[in-house]
Amino acid sequence: MIISDILAQRIVDTAACLVHCNVNIMNREGVIIGTAQPDRRRTFHKGALDVVESGGAVDIYPGEVTLYPGAREGVNLPIVMDGQIVGVIGVTGDPDGVRGIARLAKMITELILERELLHQETQSRLRLTEHLVELLLWAGPLPSRGRISRAAKALGLDPDLPRAVAVADVSALLAGFQSLYGASELVLDRSSEAIMEGLASGQALCGQDVAVVLDERLIVLKHLPLDGAAEAAREWGHLVLDCLGRLGEGATCCGIGGLALNFSEYPPSYRQALYCLQARDQGESQALGLRSIHDPALSVGYLLRELGAGPGGMVLRPLAARLGRCLAAKPELRATTLALFANRFELETTAYALGIHRNTLTYRLGRLKDQTGLDPVHRHDDAILMRAVLELRPAGAAMALEPSLFLPAV
Repeated sequence: MIISDILAQRIVDTAACLVHCNVNIMNREGVIIGTAQPDRRRTFHKGALDVVESGGAVDIYPGEVTLYPGAREGVNLPIVMDGQIVGVIGVTGDPDGVRGIARLAKMITELILERELLHQETQSRLRLTEHLVELLLWAGPLPSRGRISRAAKALGLDPDLPRAVAVADVSALLAGFQSLYGASELVLDRSSEAIMEGLASGQALCGQDVAVVLDERLIVLKHLPLDGAAEAAREWGHLVLDCLGRLGEGATCCGIGGLALNFSEYPPSYRQALYCLQARDQGESQALGLRSIHDPALSVGYLLRELGAGPGGMVLRPLAARLGRCLAAKPELRATTLALFANRFELETTAYALGIHRNTLTYRLGRLKDQTGLDPVHRHDDAILMRAVLELRPAGAAMALEPSLFLPAV
């Protein structure tokens, strides 16, 4: 480890306040890089160089100062990290009087450096993890296997293990941290670390998982078994929500995509996780904040959306235009349509959910049939077509629908 001038000065300022003596920090070349005496900064200290060369303490008494150019009376001790001397700390004063103080200053310095090194390693691993996530999820054309494998190897990961992408909204959790500690970059970094530590301590992350917090979202590439992946993902998702719930207040949602068996399947798994995260009113598990692509309602919606985004969307354009005009002219039909799907096309239950009479519901459905030709209650194919159209995103003037009824705009 190389001690920077900035870090050395920060350590000196901290130590000097605690020991109430002049403290100097020198590098391995014997140059003073941290001191409470500005005129001595970047000057040579012979005593420090002797400490580095001998590996032991150097005490300088008043009568010996001339033997150590650039030095003053005091005690000089090696700063040791991982068995290596990385610098020297000196405390000015009579050696017999400041020896204990010098040892305390040495201990303080080594503790600060150990924490700084751990922070650097954590930040380095975080940057590398973010790089791997970017390569797998957002790099456009799939990067070379070599680039991904090198990043995974540096993190101690087996890139060939099956993993599902999960995305959790942690904005409420981060807002809670910021309200308590302030909205600084340091607080944001520490909040992200706290989330990772909470997941690790709750056994929600293992050594082969990849996890980062980006743009108020927790993204996890979770290693899951090939057999029973859907059940394992659901069990793990509840564990994640439980861990996040212990960290602070605020509702948290988590979407889980399908199991990726190779590098090319990570982007689709990520899109599936986002689809689940943004979905609403799509099944019983949504009330718990957990949304898996393996939930039937979400699976159907996602598959229809993908089909509509390809050449299949050409087939739906005329119907999409008619339905779009219908919903724009009769806004109440939008809530009616949502209620129908949410209540399995049961008229009594749907009317009750909408707070209207069954005859009113029947009248609305008649208008829907007149303007679109769709009768989703009595024709199963019409229900499928309507769901497919409602999952579409606008792709130009021909697609007159607003963003999907089932998904908020991204």
